[in-house]
Amino acid sequence: SYDTFSMPDPPQSEAKSSLSVPGQSNGSAGATNGNSRFATFQTGSDEEVRQSRVTFNDDRVNIEGIQEYDDRNQGSVAHQFEMDDPHREQWDNKTQFYMGVISYAVGLGNVWRFPYLCQKNGGGAFLIPYAIMMVLGGLPLFLIELGIGQRLRTGPVGVWNAIHPNLGGIGVSEAVVSYLVALYYNVIITWCLYYFFRSFTWDLPWASCPQINGTDVVECAKSSSPTSYFWNRDALQTSGSIGEVEGFNMHLLLSLIVAWVLIYLCVMKGIKSSGKVMYATATFPYLVTTIFFLRSITLEGAIEGFSYMFHPDLKMLYDPNVWLDAATQIFYSMGLGFGGLIAFGSYNPLKNNCVRDVKILAAVNLATSFYTAAVVFCVLGYMAHNNMHSCIEGDMMKMTEVYPALFPTFDAVRDAFTDDGWKELMASDFVGKYELMQNVSAKCDYHKIITEAAEGTGLAFVVFTEAIIKFPFPPLWSFLFFLMLISLGLGSMFGTLEGVITSLNDSQLIQLKKPVLTAILCGSACFIGLIFATNAGQYWVSLFDHFAGSYGLMCVAFMEVIAVIYVYGYERFVRDIEFMSGEKLSQYWIFTWRFISPLIMSLLFVTSVVSCFNKLPTYYTYDKETAKLKETEYPPWALWIALFMVILAISPLIIVFFIRKFKIIAAEPNIPAAAKRLNATQSTTYMLKSEQSFNRMTESSVSVMMTETAHGPERTPQQPSHSA
Repeated sequence: SYDTFSMPDPPQSEAKSSLSVPGQSNGSAGATNGNSRFATFQTGSDEEVRQSRVTFNDDRVNIEGIQEYDDRNQGSVAHQFEMDDPHREQWDNKTQFYMGVISYAVGLGNVWRFPYLCQKNGGGAFLIPYAIMMVLGGLPLFLIELGIGQRLRTGPVGVWNAIHPNLGGIGVSEAVVSYLVALYYNVIITWCLYYFFRSFTWDLPWASCPQINGTDVVECAKSSSPTSYFWNRDALQTSGSIGEVEGFNMHLLLSLIVAWVLIYLCVMKGIKSSGKVMYATATFPYLVTTIFFLRSITLEGAIEGFSYMFHPDLKMLYDPNVWLDAATQIFYSMGLGFGGLIAFGSYNPLKNNCVRDVKILAAVNLATSFYTAAVVFCVLGYMAHNNMHSCIEGDMMKMTEVYPALFPTFDAVRDAFTDDGWKELMASDFVGKYELMQNVSAKCDYHKIITEAAEGTGLAFVVFTEAIIKFPFPPLWSFLFFLMLISLGLGSMFGTLEGVITSLNDSQLIQLKKPVLTAILCGSACFIGLIFATNAGQYWVSLFDHFAGSYGLMCVAFMEVIAVIYVYGYERFVRDIEFMSGEKLSQYWIFTWRFISPLIMSLLFVTSVVSCFNKLPTYYTYDKETAKLKETEYPPWALWIALFMVILAISPLIIVFFIRKFKIIAAEPNIPAAAKRLNATQSTTYMLKSEQSFNRMTESSVSVMMTETAHGPERTPQQPSHSA
């Protein structure tokens, strides 16, 4: 066998893209056919390859000269193998592909994660690093995943095995990360289902505090709003910490099972079933979001909230954590590093303009983030306006205590000052006749109030429910809103699970039909996810959200760029993209692939690890006494679980490399047969496959030795080999 192929200058009669293997020439038909680019293989024995020349075109591998032995004839025959796998599932049309990717990439993170990061990191200032990270990191990796999946026509595991067997761990890590994220992501759908079912009533249960003997429950009265109390005490029945499990929350347990059954029914038949469902999951959220925007923009204080989104606090740009948050959000909002985009790209036809697809889908994703953030900030502005008004009224009550002679009643203060007039007093620090208020005033700060309005999942389950009860006929708005969240969550879950299922199918490690395999995955995830249906479930979701995906995603994304650009070769990949898209790539893509993107991801990983050592990770716990959230450090045992999840996501990269590099395990069905037989490089391995999916090499590829052995009669060791 030969380690590498050489590229000699071909004769004028042959195509310039022919690839030759050292050996004796024989003047076969393939060598003299000037109009075709055939691959010629002839075998002399089981130990060596002789008289072999590989010629090929962009979408077909043609092998001529393989000796076949049967009772009828002997001699050279030609073998042609299409790059497209006719048995592989494909999108019905281009629109279905767009709907699938939009459903996958545009999810719950666009509703609550992106707006939360905006308000946390300086309002409009966060849009600057987010847009920069989108251009320098998100777009290049987006094209890598869609392009390599479309070119090699296989899922996440098969793609990296095709590039080089030692890199097969990338696909495994992608599948592990996708599975871990799916575990807790579906819990958010579970919460949405519970709120959705509770919307079928004339009076929403979170519209007011529950009462005992005609008086509000004390804990609810202490909370910031009835919606906050309902979220923590009714919906989640939240315990005091992550270690206080306190048994199952039965209504959430039932909702969790229903959520996984829905996922199974939509995904079980593959993209033919989930692709059609994605028409609804991709378009319906935009309809509801538009309705909410038109309604929320008319709320009192909405304009102030909307303007706050675009009012940048440029000092925040000096904080490296702002840039880290922006880059991490890119991975979540675009679905990068999970393998789902590779799977979706593999269902496209080979001749498809994936460059145009990337530009369109990235623009849609970016616009969606801004659009949903605008709706959220309108609602936040409304809540902040109400909270600011309540804070001012609290100060006015104190005025009656400090100056009882001037203002004997609250109404007297209210008549003397408007909200704007009181704001002017606070701005002047009560200098003048009301100096005694300096030490007792709450100094109501609108900026602080709007940034503390809500965070994370609270944006969907506290902020919006607060706004919904102010709308005309609240049950209708609640029904539409949570149906939208369910649609967003289901769309993202389709792509996340598709990456796992496609990886397992392509690896052929599990020989099961897709409905059965999907049932096993959904069933196991539902079983593991039981921890999320306990009273401490909210805290476990925070733990998974913080650790399950972030570190693994950064490592996977970095290795993806290295694998495609430096192992597969950026020049080859550029030719592939130009062949598929029919347009020439600009230097922007090449420069970001080769230098900028790997550097950004390296810095992100190092920065995130260092930040964990500088300050222990924390989460928010609910205090029943004060009805408030308080920041709490994770216990040591929880951090060990977090470390286990990170290692579980990253370890396949290292384990698969060492297993294959040092041949620790002899039998591996997902290593390309061509790579096993010929010890081919990543470039030549690509040309030896009979189907684009390398993981199917063991079934249908033409390995020189295997073909001859399969078709030829038994030969004694003394029998000479046949040659043309």
